[in-house]
Amino acid sequence: MDRREFCAGAIGASVLLLLGGGVRATASGAELLRPPGGYDQQALLGACIRCDRCRSACPQGCIALGTLEQGWINVDTPIMNFTRGICDFCGSDPAGPRCVRVCETGALGSAGPLDYIGCAIVDGELCVHCQKCVPVCAYSAIAWDDGTQLPLVDQEACNGCGACEYACPSDSFGYYGGAPHRAIYVVPEGGKR
Repeated sequence: MDRREFCAGAIGASVLLLLGGGVRATASGAELLRPPGGYDQQALLGACIRCDRCRSACPQGCIALGTLEQGWINVDTPIMNFTRGICDFCGSDPAGPRCVRVCETGALGSAGPLDYIGCAIVDGELCVHCQKCVPVCAYSAIAWDDGTQLPLVDQEACNGCGACEYACPSDSFGYYGGAPHRAIYVVPEGGKR
């Protein structure tokens, strides 16, 4: 390597370092909502080869790919997006979730249960009091509290399928207020999204 190549390489590395400094490894340090079996973030990130098979195999269309907004380390890794659909854990398929079955590296399915994603929480300030989240819950994890006029989530019964978030009209067309999430939304257990 001559002096010119060395200088060009050093300048290129410096530019990349400066650009990369603006993109954090994780956005706000929050754990992302992952597909079934992707509960352990470190195991998923270590095994995921970003092949996109899980998203392509999802019959409900609720798996999206991470973007720079979630941090460069999460780019093209699977994340759940319940504004696009719900996760039924491929319940009609006795072999289990398709996303797990097509994952060649075991990034999905190797850490965590295959019938649990997270738990729904309620943002009372965003709730439009429509009660649409209550009847769509197939697990009877949501009840309406007449006193507070808000949905109550039974954290023991909720598995984070996202049906409530998908049905929630807050922060959708007609109710859009610029909120980062809907009035009821799923988070990883113990985490925030």
